[in-house]
Amino acid sequence: MLVILSGSSGVGKNTIINRILEEMDNVELMPTMTTREKRPGEETGKPYIFVSKEEFEQMIENDELVEHQIVHGFYYGTPKKVVNEKIKGNKILIKDIDVDGTQNLVKKINNVVTIYLKPKSKEQLIERLKGRGEERIEVRLARYEHEEAMADTYKYVLINDKLDETVEKIKEIIINEYNQCSK
Repeated sequence: MLVILSGSSGVGKNTIINRILEEMDNVELMPTMTTREKRPGEETGKPYIFVSKEEFEQMIENDELVEHQIVHGFYYGTPKKVVNEKIKGNKILIKDIDVDGTQNLVKKINNVVTIYLKPKSKEQLIERLKGRGEERIEVRLARYEHEEAMADTYKYVLINDKLDETVEKIKEIIINEYNQCSK
């Protein structure tokens, strides 16, 4: 089973994913490949595999990606090899992916649970972006309306106002969905 978390930059997707990975033994991260620069504290594979633009474009040309998008001026995608390895392991996988990538991924992979995270307000989102030192806030916000409009295509939509409550709700969703697909 694959659990997808989507939402605007700064809504808390990676913070939530890290908590889920710490608190649930049976959940594993499915990393995303990207051409963007590493942020302080990020490691390759957690949650991104960092590659050059040339490497990414070669993977597109070689049809090595399940899906890929350009978001905020950088490539993001899901390598087929990683998907195939992880799915064979019969794990619960969790992934942060943009709204357009989600639409492409759900067409190609079975047992996908989609969760869209919303901020309490656009102002809260801006404060979170500033708080993490984001320098390209306007670029991040340019997609906000598009992303919010896509929320209706997700099975679950949650407002991430209180981190602990949001993490608990997502853990419940994962357990319930896993139990349903295991029957």
